[in-house]
Amino acid sequence: MGEDDNFWTSGATGPCGPCSEMYYDFHPERGTLNADLNDDSRFIEFYNLVFMQYNKNDDGSLEPLKQKNIDTGMGLERMARILQNVPNNYETDLIFPIIEKAASMALVSYSTADEATRTNLKVIGDHMRAVVYLISDGVIPSNIGRGYVVRRLIRRVVRTGRLIGMRGDGHGNSDGAFLPLLAETVISLSSEIDPDVESRRKSILGELQREELRFVQTLGRGEKLLDELLDEALVSAGDNGDKPCLSGKDVFLLYDTYGFPVEITAEIASEQGVTVDMKGFDIEMENQRKQSQAAHNVIKLSVGNETEIVKSIPDTEFLGYESLFATAVVKGLLINGNPVENVSEGSDVEILLDRTPFYAESGGQIGDNGFLYVYEEEGGKQNAVIEIKDVQKSLGNIFVHKGTIKQGLVEVGKKIDAVVDGKLRQGAKVHHTATHLLQSALKSVIGSETSQAGSLVAFDRLRFDFSFHRPLSEEELLEIESLVNQWISNATHLETNVMALQDAKNAGATAMFGEKYGEQVRVVEVPGVSMELCGGTHVSNTAEIRGFRIISEQGIASGIRRIEAVAGDAFVEYVCSRDNYMRHLCSSLKVKAEDVNSRVETVLEELRTTRNEVSSLRSKIAVLKAASLASKASIVEPHNVRILVENMGDVDADGLKSAAEHLVGALQDPAAVILGSSPGDGKVSLVAAFSPGVVKMGIQAGKFVGGIAKLCGGGGGGKPNFAQAGGRKPENLPDALEKARAEIVSSISSKSN
Repeated sequence: MGEDDNFWTSGATGPCGPCSEMYYDFHPERGTLNADLNDDSRFIEFYNLVFMQYNKNDDGSLEPLKQKNIDTGMGLERMARILQNVPNNYETDLIFPIIEKAASMALVSYSTADEATRTNLKVIGDHMRAVVYLISDGVIPSNIGRGYVVRRLIRRVVRTGRLIGMRGDGHGNSDGAFLPLLAETVISLSSEIDPDVESRRKSILGELQREELRFVQTLGRGEKLLDELLDEALVSAGDNGDKPCLSGKDVFLLYDTYGFPVEITAEIASEQGVTVDMKGFDIEMENQRKQSQAAHNVIKLSVGNETEIVKSIPDTEFLGYESLFATAVVKGLLINGNPVENVSEGSDVEILLDRTPFYAESGGQIGDNGFLYVYEEEGGKQNAVIEIKDVQKSLGNIFVHKGTIKQGLVEVGKKIDAVVDGKLRQGAKVHHTATHLLQSALKSVIGSETSQAGSLVAFDRLRFDFSFHRPLSEEELLEIESLVNQWISNATHLETNVMALQDAKNAGATAMFGEKYGEQVRVVEVPGVSMELCGGTHVSNTAEIRGFRIISEQGIASGIRRIEAVAGDAFVEYVCSRDNYMRHLCSSLKVKAEDVNSRVETVLEELRTTRNEVSSLRSKIAVLKAASLASKASIVEPHNVRILVENMGDVDADGLKSAAEHLVGALQDPAAVILGSSPGDGKVSLVAAFSPGVVKMGIQAGKFVGGIAKLCGGGGGGKPNFAQAGGRKPENLPDALEKARAEIVSSISSKSN
């Protein structure tokens, strides 16, 4: 069929060759005359063989490959379709049981359903199979990377299911999640394919339930907003004669505030003939990334010199596992990423050595600190001192020592003595080994399905990010702490070995997902506790860690938690400082340490009682003030509505509420009361109370007060008869109240009898 169909290339250049595509004909009785292989109802391509025998050059010419091979690919679902003689892949026994379950939950029949409903059922069947296996493999829904793929698929299933009438958990709860019921079918289909899916049933069902209910909370509001935005786009296009398009800003609002994946927005918009401004959306996304992106300490060598540097400087030999001292040769000096031959006192510099005891930041562990000393060739007199504050890897495995020349002159080619700060290195070792123990304790306490999502190993603390769907309880944190401290007290010797990557995995070593490993890897093992692929520095014996304490546990993203902890000297300092705080507290409260909790509870209860009394007194004072204001009310025709708009000085929000309620009752129906105050700290309080007669005119307090609050840099709302609002610009309060007076008079006057 010619090159377009029977020749395959991997890209503009590279391996390529002729291919044979195999099709199955479901209707051979139709003959071959005018047969069209693109007719999906008759033909399906199920097998492709590429004969890789050429290499395509930049100029388009082909040269024979030295190592020829055949690239072969066959579609499982397509073969199943052929063998089971069904009209499409979705109706094979790989997916159709999921579709049938979805159809029964939606109270429809797939065989008699219209084409749109069938398509929706196919989407559900296909996506559910995907998300169950992804979650089983440890991919947690999130807004980044592979986690976003799962979230996007789940949310499409939720919306699609609700479109065809799927509601409830099947156990009488109409507000429950339906995804777990569908997942049960997927899991049952997996038993002979991947038994791990069944063993992770609980975590899969739990994750799907949480994700569905979280999305449903905003789905209704998001769909309502999207409908409004689509209507606006259609009206605007009709007025201007343009093609209707949803702006990138609106698409981003739906994504960021209501959790609508852009693909779902585009799909819904397409159904109404509206396009989506993807370029504008990408700009909004990029702006958000720039705002939220933390500054990273990355060494960048100037592009023009990279090739030259790589050619002239070999990878740095790391000696830091065995020693904190080494003699080395200066192979390169850089100022702002550009090579120089020498650097003088007072200058910041990046130094490249042939060998080093300094650990370069990687695997979460920060780079070592220390000093480089340059000596004269004869006599051994100290010629220069460089303080090293950071070490990074660049251009592969070249270590870049960042520091400041404290004394003398440094030149390329000079010998130096490299000395790592031993106290700081010990802090890093202690916290790195403690991190391994922490991960094992987490898996033991909350489940083996949790996985590392990032870490920081510093000299004085550690930070560990992990996948989990909820905050850890106090009991769980105490159990984790206890386990780690128990392993520390066991005084276990660590074992470190270098082995083939596959051997390490076979031995059960834990690898960090997404981390790149070579053929040979370093395995750090605390026998009986943990075994991880790790290039970091560690203690020789767990007893060196001395103690471990969790400082905090918090959520940092959807499905991601973070623990911060201290160990070693930092642990001792932390415990001592907390002990000092307790001593001072005991002294101030005049109680023993064991009685602090009960005493604090008593003090807090006394404080709450006092505050309530103060609040009650303020409300009474506000009502008394309000009573004197009633006479200031004016009457607005034609409905004889009594209105009162006043500034009540520094009355707080609760007092303002009490005053408004008193006044609207005292003025009698129909009446409208709008009060404002500046209770201090740059705050503004507003309240609107409307009697039933005013509400019947179609004037609502909630809508009214929200607009006035905007003038004071705030917002608010409430019920038709009563609403509160706040703001941050007390200097605008007088103007805001004047506007309120004018608007309420105008609104009432415009209402006919």
